[in-house]
Amino acid sequence: MRVLLRNARVSLYYAGRKHWVGRPEGAANLGTVERAAELSRDEGFEEMEILADYGDPVGDLVLPIRPASVRKQPQGVQCSVAATAAA
Repeated sequence: MRVLLRNARVSLYYAGRKHWVGRPEGAANLGTVERAAELSRDEGFEEMEILADYGDPVGDLVLPIRPASVRKQPQGVQCSVAATAAA
């Protein structure tokens, strides 16, 4: 399995810093979903997808990455084990 990063809007694949390609064969294999998500976040990419490429488009898994503004928790919401255990 290869883990790729794809721009959902223009369907280009990340191939390296400031380098994008139109075909998955030329894309950089990021190795893990976590690494792909971190790269997307660190570079400030928007409208991205992580693609788990199994070599067959029918079996590929596509994971959309939500923008940082959507991921932020509303004020007053606590998301920690300690906060859950205390409740």
